[in-house]
Amino acid sequence: MNLELTNRILTNETYCKELDRLRKLEKDRVFCGHDIEHFLDVARIVMIICMEKNIEVEPDVIYSASLLHDIGRSEEYTENIPHHIAGKKKAEKILDETGCCEDMKKKILSLIFNHSNEDNEKDSPESIFYTADKKSRLCFACASRDICNWHENRKNIKIEV
Repeated sequence: MNLELTNRILTNETYCKELDRLRKLEKDRVFCGHDIEHFLDVARIVMIICMEKNIEVEPDVIYSASLLHDIGRSEEYTENIPHHIAGKKKAEKILDETGCCEDMKKKILSLIFNHSNEDNEKDSPESIFYTADKKSRLCFACASRDICNWHENRKNIKIEV
């Protein structure tokens, strides 16, 4: 499986700076973080769900979107701009810098913009991405679970497939 774009994003200077900025802003965060581990968990869960449902997706699109989907968190923390909006704008810049083709860019930006939207069309890549983002959280093992602002019925209290 070739993840050319994903690997270009990983080494992109703008991406690395944004990831470092996010890391610094979350250094004292007691809740789930938005880091490479989370990003890769989301990608892998999307791929598993798609395989189980026989839905064809492009792995490079999924992994690239996963790396970028929370990159707007910095603006959410510092300027109160919703991270899916700020993230789409930042991702577009990074995708341009990495030479992403227009077709892939459109798909990736849609996943980023809609990853917080629980009303995506059923079984669409956006809906699966939304689900994977939520399922990636290990609430059952979180020391901050009792003070987390996620509603109890959204917390992942047990392991599910």
